[in-house]
Amino acid sequence: MRKILCIAVMMLCAVVIAMAQDFSVRTHTGIMREERKDTVCIDGASVITERFAIHYRWDEIEIDTSYLDNARQMEHILHYLESSPRIDSITIYSWASPEGPLKHNVWLSQERGKTAKRLLLQHSPDSTRLPADKIKLSPLAENWPGLYELVEENYFRHDRDKVLKILQDQSIGDETRKWRLKQLDDGYTWNFLWRRYMPQLRAATWVCVWAPVIDPLPAVDAPKTLLQSAPGGLVTPPPAPAQPRKRTILGLKTNMLYDAVTALNYSIEVPISEKFSIQFEQHTPWWLTKSNKHCLQFLSFGGEFRWWFAPKTRLETDDMKLRDALMGHFVGVHAWGGKADIQWGRNFGCYQFDFISAGLTYGYAMPIGKYLNLEFSISAGYARIPYQHYIPTDDWQILIRDRNNAGTLHYFGPTKAEISLVIPIRAEFKRKGGAR
Repeated sequence: MRKILCIAVMMLCAVVIAMAQDFSVRTHTGIMREERKDTVCIDGASVITERFAIHYRWDEIEIDTSYLDNARQMEHILHYLESSPRIDSITIYSWASPEGPLKHNVWLSQERGKTAKRLLLQHSPDSTRLPADKIKLSPLAENWPGLYELVEENYFRHDRDKVLKILQDQSIGDETRKWRLKQLDDGYTWNFLWRRYMPQLRAATWVCVWAPVIDPLPAVDAPKTLLQSAPGGLVTPPPAPAQPRKRTILGLKTNMLYDAVTALNYSIEVPISEKFSIQFEQHTPWWLTKSNKHCLQFLSFGGEFRWWFAPKTRLETDDMKLRDALMGHFVGVHAWGGKADIQWGRNFGCYQFDFISAGLTYGYAMPIGKYLNLEFSISAGYARIPYQHYIPTDDWQILIRDRNNAGTLHYFGPTKAEISLVIPIRAEFKRKGGAR
């Protein structure tokens, strides 16, 4: 009687699992919060279903045990493979995140599933207990349902409703869905989704192991993770919570072109948002040789308001970090003014002048070291320059005004050029728009 009851329970569980698989495929079930472990009865013996997750780095198909939670998951997988007297079946579900081309994502999900299968076969202590035909591969390509549920739960930026509407729209294809998301907020929304949520969806392989009950490994303290459901209720944790990142809050600069001619200068730039920054600059060379034959006395002050282009949607890896503030291409509006006295003997210079100038700037900044950036920029606009030429006496002690060479110059054209070394001052920060 007990055996008949166990068989009936087993058949009922099989029907429920099949219905759950069909339902999950049709409704694209999304994110869950707890790991699931089910116990059923087969031939009078208790059997459990255990779920494991192996994550892959972006655009990779090989398994890196140092990545995210892979080491702990591998330890549990090997424990069950070595300790289970019998393994009935293993099903591997694999995904890619939606950001790449569909054809490539399909290939990624297939190859990642194959990699997980090879891993299980390599670590199985007995090939007779786990032959290759017991491992079923089920690549599912892009994980749009998981992205929808992550956005629904954690995304609270100003265009939340638009993002959810696009993700819910079943009348459009996935490529159209990507295009519409990329149009929001000049591309920043897609970039935000890419770097904040895509790592929790991409490159995950979901493994379901059926095996007789064995003693589980001792529990270890692990960060709270987000679990993604799959057909049949398979779940997996996503990447560990992001560690605080440092972001540039101040840039200290010097223009090497001016430094090369002993025109000492400095600039301070402060980012005021994701796309805007303000800069203050000062030039202060003020020297005169003892013979009075050469001088460079130049004092100026200026400011610039900059708009930084939206960063290209690139993924964060160990070798390439997310774009920092004050990095990339920018355009700006500048204004500056000052006064100067330039003399080099009798044949060059011998002018004193004031000036005011305003115009537009285009530039590009990039890192050249961990604590050093390089910035290139060129400016053009209008300058008003009242000037006075002078003639030194033979002993260079007196400067005589040249009344025939004085006036005001109105100039349109290039006004500044910079190749600047930048020391970024960084501090830890938290982005708006995350989980609340």
